[in-house]
Amino acid sequence: MEHTLVNHDFERAVRQMRKVLPMLSFGLLIGTYLVSALIMGIFHAQDAESTGFKVASFLVPLAIQAGRGTLVFFFQLNPARIQSKFSFGIIAATALLILSLCEAVLVMWPYGLSWTISVSTLMLIGWVIEIMILRETTFATQMELYQNQAQWQELRNFYIARNEFEQFVKGLPVGVSLPAQREQEKQNGESAIFEEPGINGEHLGKGLRPL
Repeated sequence: MEHTLVNHDFERAVRQMRKVLPMLSFGLLIGTYLVSALIMGIFHAQDAESTGFKVASFLVPLAIQAGRGTLVFFFQLNPARIQSKFSFGIIAATALLILSLCEAVLVMWPYGLSWTISVSTLMLIGWVIEIMILRETTFATQMELYQNQAQWQELRNFYIARNEFEQFVKGLPVGVSLPAQREQEKQNGESAIFEEPGINGEHLGKGLRPL
């Protein structure tokens, strides 16, 4: 490395870019949400028959985009809830993308192919940003969790206890509550103590013991 020329200005630019990119990516994602909702609202409002429908033409797309962002990133609120490769957020983002594309085609098609492609491309870019941010936040959460041994052990104990409890519940007889199950186990234990076999293999009554 002694004879390797390094552009330190480029290194500083990369470090600065890494500092800016997280906030920039979230800002771009929120921007795509707002622009998509406003575009749909504008073209929906053109066919609205009253002021109420014109207002709803903007509020409904905004509410849809807000709900979409909530569904995609909701499970990031709790770092202990580990997400799989195909998590609920990715499934929700993909399903809502398909619905948004269908809406864009139906609304924008009368205005020409160029408008339809532009709006669809904007929605597709928003989906890609969603997936990239979701995967990066999931990876960062896992790194933060796994590097803390105390938190990792606490999470491990929780999942082990939950698995054992689920196995216990599955073993309960149908229609028997936990108090009834405890009473039944108590009675079975008393029966095993007091019912002992007699001399000829016959059982004695409860509470009777051979002399």
